[in-house]
Amino acid sequence: MTKDELTELVRHAGVVGAGGAGFPTHVKLQATDIDTYVINGAECEPLLYVDQTLMLNWASYLIAASKAMSSVMGCKVVFGVKQKHGDCISALQAAGGDVCVLGDYYPAGDEVILLHECVGRIVPEGGLPLHVGAIVNNVETLYNIGRALEGKPVTHSFVQVGGAVLSPGVWSVPLGVEASKLVEAAGGPTVDEPVFVDGGPMMGQYHKDANFPVTKMTKAILVLPSNSAFARYENMPVSVMLRQARVACCQCSECTMVCSRYLIGYDLRPHKIMQAMAYESMRLPEIVQSAMLCSECNLCSGLYACPMHLSPRRVNQVIKGAMRQQGVKPQFEKKAIYPRAERPFRLVPTKRLMSRLGLGTYDVHPPFNGEFVAERVKIPLKQHTGAPSIPVVSLHDEVQEGDLIAKLPDNALGANVHASISGLVEEITSEYIAIRASGL
Repeated sequence: MTKDELTELVRHAGVVGAGGAGFPTHVKLQATDIDTYVINGAECEPLLYVDQTLMLNWASYLIAASKAMSSVMGCKVVFGVKQKHGDCISALQAAGGDVCVLGDYYPAGDEVILLHECVGRIVPEGGLPLHVGAIVNNVETLYNIGRALEGKPVTHSFVQVGGAVLSPGVWSVPLGVEASKLVEAAGGPTVDEPVFVDGGPMMGQYHKDANFPVTKMTKAILVLPSNSAFARYENMPVSVMLRQARVACCQCSECTMVCSRYLIGYDLRPHKIMQAMAYESMRLPEIVQSAMLCSECNLCSGLYACPMHLSPRRVNQVIKGAMRQQGVKPQFEKKAIYPRAERPFRLVPTKRLMSRLGLGTYDVHPPFNGEFVAERVKIPLKQHTGAPSIPVVSLHDEVQEGDLIAKLPDNALGANVHASISGLVEEITSEYIAIRASGL
């Protein structure tokens, strides 16, 4: 198989990063001068066990896919896994995989940090892993590449339902299933007035209800108490937070001292950004644009670092969103970057983070419950970085699981979308395609 053939199989299958922003994988595979392919198995967000489920149950499949990638791409493949996940390491090594053993700190799974730990390279400010000769994908993305090599498109996502639910579990879920259905399958909430998190507690998206769909990027649906600090920080209007910053931010720099990107050597100082956004006279362009370097790990907020209960991460998100909307592409000076001398002493152990967050009650390794059976799905047309996909089916069409239902736009960044169940197309909108299962 040639690299072009591999890329076309992955493109047709609609493979995107199974987590994060969902960057189309076929675009990454077009990169040249790549000598290392790193599989991110760190899974460092508290409470999450999906990648571990995959590594334990499909180790041989993952290694076979990684060797196929290595052969076609002409690069070595290494899995980054935390030392505490010894059973995963053993499973991968027994199947013939190469494993980089990571320390148990947060956020070891940030691709900039991961590359430093596994291959000793630091991505330049504003750059990408390909700028240092590497590609990074997470475990489920590799699993989906393996299926693409078999001619099978992405139709399901492995999703963990956890937190304050009666029976936590992991399911293989058809894309487009409403999160509320999964919460129900997990026995329902065990707290009054819960909030629902799409992803992990530190970096996930918080919702007041579970009426949102599973996408290619969904890794977990966590149920947490609405009166938790998480919910307060994520739901507080940024305008309120900036008003508080004018009064409360004492420029102690604790946010900067734990910032993973600052410690790796980036010129990112969250406390300076907070000051700049609170006071216009301090709003220097180089300080504001440094927000684009933020990984949004959330250590800087009152959840961990800020003694005044502010959230630089939320402010950085607003700045980044505004710059992208305006089409502003910050330019960063090309320079050598070295980890700061204090970094080894500033890393945040996962146990300490868990203790600070008070999440120990919900830290349960859930069982794998097989495939979730769906009666109806609303499959989003945008489950990836780039433009929404374009429907290629019509109302009342009969489709089979795996059929192409929406294609990526011509000459645009995007991904194909396929039917996640067999059934009847009963609704097409600008945002999703709804399918009702056959026989219902």
